[in-house]
Amino acid sequence: MTNSVDKIKNIFTKFKGLTTFGLATIISNIIFGLFWLYLARLLGTVHYGEISYFIAISGIGIIISFFGAGNTLLVYTAKDVKIQAPTYFISLVASTIIAIILFFIFNNISVSLYVIGNVIFGLVTAELLGRKAYKKYSIYLITEKILAAGLAIFLYHIIGPNGIILGIALSFFPYSITIYRGFQGSRIDFSLIKSRLGFIINSYIMDITRTFSTTADKLIIAPMLGFALLGNYQLGAQFISLLGIIPGIAFNYMLPHDASGNPNKKLKKITMIIASILALLGVTLSPSILPILFPKFVEAVEMFQIVSLSIIPATINLTYISKFLGNEKSRIVLIGSIIYIAVQISTIIILGKIWSLNGVAMSLVIAPASETIYLISVDHITQKKLTKN
Repeated sequence: MTNSVDKIKNIFTKFKGLTTFGLATIISNIIFGLFWLYLARLLGTVHYGEISYFIAISGIGIIISFFGAGNTLLVYTAKDVKIQAPTYFISLVASTIIAIILFFIFNNISVSLYVIGNVIFGLVTAELLGRKAYKKYSIYLITEKILAAGLAIFLYHIIGPNGIILGIALSFFPYSITIYRGFQGSRIDFSLIKSRLGFIINSYIMDITRTFSTTADKLIIAPMLGFALLGNYQLGAQFISLLGIIPGIAFNYMLPHDASGNPNKKLKKITMIIASILALLGVTLSPSILPILFPKFVEAVEMFQIVSLSIIPATINLTYISKFLGNEKSRIVLIGSIIYIAVQISTIIILGKIWSLNGVAMSLVIAPASETIYLISVDHITQKKLTKN
C-alpha cells in the first residue's frame, strides 16, 4: 500500500508542471466553452454566426501581427535566449498598424482592440510557457477567461452583440504589465531575431496558414452559405475545441520539453488514447444531448458526429509538430500546414455545395487527416536516414 502511494506521489511530482498547466487549461476552457455555448442559446444561429465572422476577421489580423512570436518565444525562451524584447516590439508595432487598418475598413473599434489585446496576451502566455512558469501562466489564463466572459455578457446587455467582442478585447489589457517588465528585463536586440530568421519566418508562415485554416472556413461559409449555417458550423467548431482541450494541453507542455531535448513518449501515447475515447463519446452522445441543450441547433446533430472524428488526426499532428518544432525543423511543419489549408478550403467549397452543413463538417476531418499522412511519412523518412547514418 505504501509503495503504491509513493508511486502516485512520484508521478505527480514528475508531472507537477503538467498537472498545474493542465488543470488551469481545463478550467479556463470549460469557462470559455460554457460561455460560448451560453451565447449560442442566447443569440441563435444568425447572430452567433455574425460574431464568429468578425472574430475570424480579427484572427487574421492577430496572426499577421504576431510574426511567429508564439513558437519563437516557446522554443528560444526554453533555450534561455533573451529574445523577448525584440519579439514584443515587432508584434506590438505590427498589431497597432493592423488594428488601425481594420478600423478604417469596418469602422468597429471592438475588432481593432481585440487584435491588439489578443497579441498582448499571446506574447505574455507564450513567454511564460517557454520559461515553464506554469503556475503564473495558470493564474493568468483562468483570470482572463473569467474577466472576458463577465465583461462580454455585461456589455452585450448594454450595447448588443458588438459588446461581446469588446468585452473579450478589454479582458486582455490588464496583462500588458508583463510586456512592460519584459522590455525592462532585456534590450531590443534585433540581431537575436536576424540570426534565427529562418526558424521565425517558417513559424510565422506556419502560424498564418494554421490560423487561416481556423478562420478561412468562416470567411468562406458566411458569403457562400449564410450566417445561419455558419452559426451551426461554429457551434460544431466550439465542440471540437472542447474535445481538443487535453491534446492542446499536452502539446503546449511537450513543446518546451522537446525543445530542451526531453521528449515525453509515454505522454504522447496517453494523449492519443484519450483523444480516441473523446471522439467515440462525441459520435455516440451527440444525438441525445444536442437537441436538449441547443434546440435552435438541431440541424447540427450529424455535423457534431462527423467533426468528433477530427480530434484523432488533429492529436496525432500535434505530437509530430511538437517533435519537429522542438528540433527547429519548422519547414516540415509549415508544409504540413499548407497541405491542411489547401485541402480544407477545397473540400469546404466542393463538399459544402454538395452536402451543405455536413459537407463543410467533412472538411474538418479530411484536412487534418491529410496533414497526418504527410507528417508521419516525413518522420518515417527522417528516421530511416538517421538509422543509415
